[in-house]
Amino acid sequence: MSRAAVGDGTLALAEDDGRMRVHVGDLVLAEYVVAPPTPAGDSPKPYLHPLRTTAGETVTAVRPHDHTWHNGLQFTMAHLSGENFWGGRTYVRGRGYTPLDNNGSVRHVRWESIVTAAGSCELRHELAWRTAAGRRWLTEHRTLRFGDVSADRWTLTWTSRLRNTSGRELRWGSPVTEGRETAGYGGLFWRGPRSFVGGAVRTSDGRPADDAMGHRAPWLAFTGRHDESLRTSTLLFADSPANPGFPTAWYVRAEPFPVVSFAATYHRPRLLAPGEELTLTHHVVVLDGDPEPARLAELAARAAE
Repeated sequence: MSRAAVGDGTLALAEDDGRMRVHVGDLVLAEYVVAPPTPAGDSPKPYLHPLRTTAGETVTAVRPHDHTWHNGLQFTMAHLSGENFWGGRTYVRGRGYTPLDNNGSVRHVRWESIVTAAGSCELRHELAWRTAAGRRWLTEHRTLRFGDVSADRWTLTWTSRLRNTSGRELRWGSPVTEGRETAGYGGLFWRGPRSFVGGAVRTSDGRPADDAMGHRAPWLAFTGRHDESLRTSTLLFADSPANPGFPTAWYVRAEPFPVVSFAATYHRPRLLAPGEELTLTHHVVVLDGDPEPARLAELAARAAE
């Protein structure tokens, strides 16, 4: 496999041991763990880890001791008609977080296409969302597109097209819709490295982390500082205007751990009729440094194009 210098933005893909690695030059920007050896109680699903900046800094965490089901960047649901595809315990109204035998899984079925082109690469595959009892409730067609590489950034576009194959209406909710305040997580979810605890959060309208929880804004940026190198990195999360309910509400914490979620069901559940499809597209720009808000707004608009 030929590799070019980071400077010309040429991307290459390599598959190894159940992982798809995205290279730019000798640097692995991202590893997509397609078939992770995740325990059943953590609701196994594919995830991206590590994600790295073009300076080589890692901006994701995997299996942190406080929430072992928080793995890099992943798409998941905590409440789907009584099933938990998130991992761990399930929040039950009036009882709190409760261990239940309801941890589903999201499994790779087949590759639909793997494409590399000038300045970008794209992975498309089919996934099956199965309940703890093995019933296939959702079929997902997922596209991961990596591109727009420059000396200080690159962009990931994640699209999930979900079709209800359960034969019944499905209710996608969150702990908020079940009665727990400020826990509206679900959808595309990022867990940052431990050194990012206490990092800076900014939204398109200037809200910090404490005011951004549950807030709707077209983009949100999280800036943290790395151990050892002492450099800073920023992840810019940009919603797509094509998504239903745009802009999506945010689930975000800087403490006690760094997390961000495009929380599609933060405020209210979403109902999927039998056979109905739902498509969600989100962008993540991985940046070196701490850009000014005007630069973040420019990059969010560029990603959305």
